Amino acid sequence: MQKQTVFRYLLLTLGVVLLATGAVSAQSFSHSSLPAGTSGPAVPAPVVGPASITQSTNTSTITTGNSVSCNGGSPGFFHTDNSYFRAFTLSAFNPPLDQLQFMVQSITFGIEQANAAGTGTTQPITVRIHSSTTNPPTNASLTLLSTETVNVPDQTVSLITVPLTTQPVFTVATGILVVEIFTPNGQTAGHSFFIGSNALGQSGPSFIRAASCGVAEITNLASIGFANMHIVMTVNGNSQAPVSLQSFSVDE
Repeated sequence: MQKQTVFRYLLLTLGVVLLATGAVSAQSFSHSSLPAGTSGPAVPAPVVGPASITQSTNTSTITTGNSVSCNGGSPGFFHTDNSYFRAFTLSAFNPPLDQLQFMVQSITFGIEQANAAGTGTTQPITVRIHSSTTNPPTNASLTLLSTETVNVPDQTVSLITVPLTTQPVFTVATGILVVEIFTPNGQTAGHSFFIGSNALGQSGPSFIRAASCGVAEITNLASIGFANMHIVMTVNGNSQAPVSLQSFSVDE
């Protein structure tokens, strides 16, 4: 009995010492401090729906006197055939293109000046959507997917949005989307058009093609002396997942 009493005394003394020095602390299981039923930050789900892409650092400012066209000069500046281009490698826009497909629905671009005073108050402009096998694009790399011609009213320093009747779908992983804004020869009709641009930055080159001025191939504007002509353009569309086809069988 004496040995048991001494042993119990030693255990009690050791426990007091350990508690006093912090070497032993009471432990138990408990919940976190979050209210019941809540969770931590949610992982955002991929967005299916409207999405816009651009290479323009500033998509709303049009700078007067910044754009060029191939034209006959003063006083009317009536233009020959001019095509203005931007090329978008779609995999570079993920996000916002977080789905596997991108449907092109409309194009918004800037107008520095549209003046059809020779024959009226409107002039035709054609928006063309191409796919390309290369970026930068070439004439030979393009496949035409959609064409939309509109009559543009006279205006200055503005933005215009052209909806597409045919809305092409691109695969985001591999697609190269090329937008062309074409102004047909307006010298006989007395048409002058300068696309909208600024010098506020761009993430991809602006291109032009104007055979009458010796530029028969799609050409970077910077390479012909117009590095500050950054065409203002936005592609509006829909980021979407592919539709999967399902088959059903009927027992007879």
